[in-house]
Amino acid sequence: MPGLTGVIADAAAHLGTHSSVLLLIDGLGSFNLDDDPSLAPTMASLPRTDLMTGLPSTTSASITCLLTGVDTAQHGLVGFAFRTRPGFAMNTMLWDDPSFIPETAQPVPTWFERLGAQGIPTAVVVPSVFANSGLTRAILRGADFVGIEHENDWEEQTALVADAVKTHPLTYVYARSLDHAGHARGWRSSAWRRQLRRIDGFVGQLLETLPTGTTLTITGDHGMVDVAPTHKVLIDDEPELAQDIDLVAGEARFRYLYTTEPEAVATRWAKWWGGRADVFTREQALPLFGATPPTPDVATRFGDVVVALHDDWVALTSSRPREAQMIGMHGSLTDQERLVPLLKGMV
Repeated sequence: MPGLTGVIADAAAHLGTHSSVLLLIDGLGSFNLDDDPSLAPTMASLPRTDLMTGLPSTTSASITCLLTGVDTAQHGLVGFAFRTRPGFAMNTMLWDDPSFIPETAQPVPTWFERLGAQGIPTAVVVPSVFANSGLTRAILRGADFVGIEHENDWEEQTALVADAVKTHPLTYVYARSLDHAGHARGWRSSAWRRQLRRIDGFVGQLLETLPTGTTLTITGDHGMVDVAPTHKVLIDDEPELAQDIDLVAGEARFRYLYTTEPEAVATRWAKWWGGRADVFTREQALPLFGATPPTPDVATRFGDVVVALHDDWVALTSSRPREAQMIGMHGSLTDQERLVPLLKGMV
């Protein structure tokens, strides 16, 4: 099944004949969208195929796949949190390790840089809070930055996109509110359903407002699984899981464990979790992240042990207490987390 890496290549091939808007809806999984098509009638009316995200099925990794056209093993932003130096796991969304330079940490040219080198201007319409952030420098470089001041004002966002399209053959738009609702309330909640309706209305506004001849492409970066309270395991409370672990990172559903005893840790975790998880050493896991092996520097970012949780299980750590408050989560191997829609409309 095709993945996110080819989406912009397809759009770029047609830029000579029409402009293109690419809307990334954070948290829009195929299974989640299909649960109740009446919530998103505009999107349901558009031609659709499905894509398979890379791993982990999480925002920073997936969006970087989309915007660079390469797999996780090549771009190196290997998850929400990963080890960037001994004893420290960087939060990719916050980019809270100032020693980790974005332009060298993610050296693959973005599609915006490649198109710019051909004389084709591009724009990104994203929340203003991301201006000059580490992640912006890593994956949005090369585009003109258009900041969204009020994320709940869909008319404002529609106007910003329509204005950007006038002078930019390719415009990338990022909407994150659906993902936030899912994490806080769960994707089956009324809050999530309301937000999906609002975003579908935004899609309708874009189709009505964008200049004639514009292609609107919509996709997601991951789906979501609601986690039951009884399926939340705190690593710190289980001696067999905590033993020999120096650092815990990754996602609650896709853990990176850093240890000097990977074989022993992998054996214990596999026995403890049984059929509720797949447990790999780093060497076993690397093919999951792309056909081309990573550089030695990138390889060390992955855990010495990689754990993919099944069903709705999560492995929590006291070092990241906010994860324990979440209901909707993602990151692992399930189709519900990895399948995302690819919708296309022509104005």
